[in-house]
Amino acid sequence: MRVLKWIGYIALALIAASIPAYWWLFMQSHVPSAGRYSLDIATIRRLGDSIAGDRPEEIRVETVAHFSPPQAIVVAGDGWQSADLPVSAYEVVYPHDRIIIDTAFDAVVAQQMEAGSFDSTAFEHVSNALAMAGLIIITHEHPDHAAGLLSQPNLKSLLGSTRLTDVQVAELKKAFPKPPLAKLKLNAAIFNDYRPVAYERYQAVAPGVVLIKAPGHTPGSQMVYVRLADGREILFLGDVAWEMRNVDTVRERARLVTWLTGEDRDAVLRELAELNRLHHAEPHLNMMPGHDPGVLASFLQAGLLTKGF
Repeated sequence: MRVLKWIGYIALALIAASIPAYWWLFMQSHVPSAGRYSLDIATIRRLGDSIAGDRPEEIRVETVAHFSPPQAIVVAGDGWQSADLPVSAYEVVYPHDRIIIDTAFDAVVAQQMEAGSFDSTAFEHVSNALAMAGLIIITHEHPDHAAGLLSQPNLKSLLGSTRLTDVQVAELKKAFPKPPLAKLKLNAAIFNDYRPVAYERYQAVAPGVVLIKAPGHTPGSQMVYVRLADGREILFLGDVAWEMRNVDTVRERARLVTWLTGEDRDAVLRELAELNRLHHAEPHLNMMPGHDPGVLASFLQAGLLTKGF
C-alpha cells in the first residue's frame, strides 16, 4: 500500500509538471521581443515598377501534396482537430516568359516527409514548368518548397535560371546530407560555379516582382511581392505564416515546432506583427500564406489564381 501511495504522489507530480510544459510547448505565443520588422510597401511598389517591361498577366498554382497535422501545431493555442496544409508551386505568367515561385517536392521527398497525399500529375506539371521558366525563386530552403527543383535531373542547367540567395545556398548545402534531402543524393559541388543573389532588404527581379528578406522561419526566408498587369497585388509569405490565422491573431506555430526546426521565434513573431499591421493598412494587398487551403480556395474563386500550370 505504501508503494501505491508513492506511485500516486509521483503521478500527481508528473501531472502537475505536465500542465506548464503543455502550455509552454503548445499554447503560449508571446509578444515579440524588442526590435521591429518593417515593410515599406511604397518602396516595394516602386521597385516593382523599376524594371521595364510588361507586368505578369496571371498567376497559376499547382497543389502537389497535403499534410494533415493537428491545428494546435499550426497556430499555438488552437485545438487538436486535423488541419489541411497544401503544398503548392506558383507560376507567374508573362506574355513571353514564366517565373516559378516555390517548387513543392517530388514523390521521394514527399514520402520521407510523410505527406498525407501526393499528386504525381501535378508534380509532372511543375517539372515541365521548371524546364521552361525564365526565373525560379524559392521562399525558403525547406524541402516542401525547394525539393521540387533539387530533384530535377537537369538541376545543373536549371540553376542558370534560379535566383537562390547566398544564405539559401549555404543552408541547402548543410541540408543535403540529412533527411529528407539525403535521398536525392545531392552534392554541394553542384553550386561550385553558381552566383547567388545577395541583397540587403528588397530586390526587384522582374517587372512587378520584388524579393523581400524575412529571415526567421529559416535563415534564408524571403517573401515575394507580385503586381499583375491589372494592378492586383499578391504577397507570397512563404512559411512566415502557414495560415492567414497566424497573421490575423499574431500567433506563431506551437513552440515545439519552432524548437524542433530551429526557427527564430521572435523574428517570426515580429514579422507576423508587421504583416498584421500591413493587412489592416492595405486591405487590397492579397497575402498568400505558405499552406492555407482557405486562402487558396478564395483566391481561385476570385480569379487571383488560376488552377493548373
